[in-house]
Amino acid sequence: MAPARTQVFCIPHAGGSAGVFRPWQRTFPAGIEVVPLEPAGRGTRRSEPFATELPYAAVDLAGVLVDRLDGDEFLVLGHCMGALIAYELVCHLERSGLKTPRTLIVSGRNPPHLQTDWGRRVAKLPDDELFAELSAVGGVPRGLSRAMAEGFLHIIRNDQRMVHAYTPADPPHRISVPVHVLAGREDGMTHTEQLPRWAAYTSGPVEVEYLPGGHYFLYDKPDRVAALIAGRSAAQQAVTA
Repeated sequence: MAPARTQVFCIPHAGGSAGVFRPWQRTFPAGIEVVPLEPAGRGTRRSEPFATELPYAAVDLAGVLVDRLDGDEFLVLGHCMGALIAYELVCHLERSGLKTPRTLIVSGRNPPHLQTDWGRRVAKLPDDELFAELSAVGGVPRGLSRAMAEGFLHIIRNDQRMVHAYTPADPPHRISVPVHVLAGREDGMTHTEQLPRWAAYTSGPVEVEYLPGGHYFLYDKPDRVAALIAGRSAAQQAVTA
């Protein structure tokens, strides 16, 4: 019998592209396939119009996921904006009667009903000041100068508009899969007392776990994330074997 194969579908932060996850494809162990999902308007989909509403972005990426789904099990992971899209994506899968992930991993994001103070503060800043704020928190792609950043700033402003216009359903749709919350210990955009409130969005268990680093900690810790996912996948396979 062939060993079980797990797919991890990954959704990037505001301003990010699928490329931030491609190094993970070289890091994760055999049996786990990293599948970066590319939101419209960037990267390999730069010629497509941006989504203007976050649930539409989720439905769009759900279609890509379903087309790529061929593993024994799968997880969905999203960072910051990607966490919101990932949650809405799982909502869409459930409402549509489609296969759902073993686990939803949300990273660097308070529960969906809470906008970040930082995001609200920087949304209307001029480009130079926004670029400086993003640089200060590690949100500018490595090697990207201000002179070369017009395209990047265009992407992040579109993403910010979509995120700030988003309001989850009231009452929220409670997905049936477990939620694993990852947070950076030095991330000022998430709050320790708020993260457990992801429990309002699932009927399954919620686990909160902290890793070293600031807001973009996730991309600096591929080995740790790989170990977490590998361990979680192995544990789930043992339960279902």
